Amino acid sequence: MSDDNEFPATEADYLKLEKLVAKIQQDLAPNSKVSHNVRIKGKSGADRQIDVLIEDSIGQYSIKIAIDCKDYKAKVDIKDVEECAGLFDDVEVQRGVIVCPSGFTPNAKARAQQLQIDLYSPIDTDPHKWQARLKIPVICDFRSAAMSFGFRMSAPLPFTTPLNFYESVPVFDSGSQENLGTVLSIASSEWDAGRYPTEPGQHDRIPILNRPLMMENGHGMKVPIDLTVGLLVSRQLYFGQFPIIRLSGFHDQINDTIISNAFEVGVLSMEEVHKWRRIGDISEAPVRPVLTLRALYSWSEMKSE
Repeated sequence: MSDDNEFPATEADYLKLEKLVAKIQQDLAPNSKVSHNVRIKGKSGADRQIDVLIEDSIGQYSIKIAIDCKDYKAKVDIKDVEECAGLFDDVEVQRGVIVCPSGFTPNAKARAQQLQIDLYSPIDTDPHKWQARLKIPVICDFRSAAMSFGFRMSAPLPFTTPLNFYESVPVFDSGSQENLGTVLSIASSEWDAGRYPTEPGQHDRIPILNRPLMMENGHGMKVPIDLTVGLLVSRQLYFGQFPIIRLSGFHDQINDTIISNAFEVGVLSMEEVHKWRRIGDISEAPVRPVLTLRALYSWSEMKSE
């Protein structure tokens, strides 16, 4: 609302803030009618100006929400909240909202709760006077596994295999006779694809593949065989601040929550994460993480290092 106060802003700033708030609100409610700089005749008979008006319908009911924008250098105080309450009452909207980038005093928040007025600050990463540069606390949870292998063959045939059978003897599909690779290459691919258990701890006798397999018996024949892998899964936790490159929404100043329908983060490299703070448990994070990202260390890459 373009009224004077002891911390005046230029008219251009007021208009830009009102248009920004209208844009954010339209993004949040694309099916609603969002209008900027609307004049409404109040029940008092006075012609009142509304910075942003949201109109929608629920069944047979029409809903109107008025937003009053204040580009103050100081926080909005209780006097402004009560003045806005009079405006909202006069134009008979179902909900009133005050938006101020500088925030609100504790007294303003308490009075707004009594009057059922929402208090917001814009959060938008586009370049403008109120541009937000945001980071969110993140936990990166990396899982790795040590592997052991076992086999069982019960056919009435001789069987001879080298000690390094897991990386030297080919494995075949029983039906198609397709060469699937070695035990190690198959298990590495299955781990990398996330098809094995990833919870920390010991996991025993997991079938290498869930299908009948055959392996050469060392005497020129292929014989049915049961192949299993044992996993000892461990995890490494890293805590850091992840930049948000795109977000548009509001900071609910009363409930201390962010209202947005989407956000975009940048590319996160392993090298960057490994510079973050290493922790032993999520409870050791200095602040509650917004996101927990889980990833697997590639077994194939670890083996080649």
